[in-house]
Amino acid sequence: MRRNTPLITLLTGAALGVVLLVASMLADPSGKPASYSAAAAAATSAPPAATETAPAAPSSPAPAAPSPTAVTTAPVKATYAGRVGGGGGSVAVSIHGSQAIAYVCNGSTVEAWFKGTAVNGVLIMTGKNYSHFSAIYDFGKVTGDVLAHGTDYSFSVPVVRKPSGLYRATAVVRGATVKAGWIVLSDGTQVGSVEPSSTSPAPTAFEAPALDVATGTARDGTIVLHAVSVDGATGSGF
Repeated sequence: MRRNTPLITLLTGAALGVVLLVASMLADPSGKPASYSAAAAAATSAPPAATETAPAAPSSPAPAAPSPTAVTTAPVKATYAGRVGGGGGSVAVSIHGSQAIAYVCNGSTVEAWFKGTAVNGVLIMTGKNYSHFSAIYDFGKVTGDVLAHGTDYSFSVPVVRKPSGLYRATAVVRGATVKAGWIVLSDGTQVGSVEPSSTSPAPTAFEAPALDVATGTARDGTIVLHAVSVDGATGSGF
């Protein structure tokens, strides 16, 4: 009986080892080491690492659109003069900013003064006895039509410079106030008329005496008329 004691002890130890191994496997069904499971769980639950993003380059402002450049095709301070279409008379226009003065004359039966506005290249003026003046100014000339004393004239006249241009004078002649006007063209030709006042014994207009542009005077018998230049460039006579 004593001979079997070591063998029984050996077998008992082996059986106990098998029981412990089975118990260990039942406690961890995956069969993986506990250290592996803990590392995997930590990796799964950890938040994703932040990625570094390069700062966006500052955006350059869009280039400003070029502002439109105003183009002036006709001077807004100038005097224009020339013959009307078909001849038989002349017209002069002085523009000084937004103001305009015009005169049409054939030297005797037709003469009329106009005053009005010059806005955005358009001239609108009126005169006495239903006379009317409308025109546009562009590319260094004034183009339009004028109605005076029942006669309608069309015209297209260029810029002129002194001594050419428009002149006028007011004086008392033979007891009556008269108003004289002259248009001096670029070739030196001039046409003028004297308009008596409505209270004059002879209210009909008559041809004006020649104007001396150097002195600005005209002599009617013993009467000397002192003319003033209606100059768009300087604004004199407005």
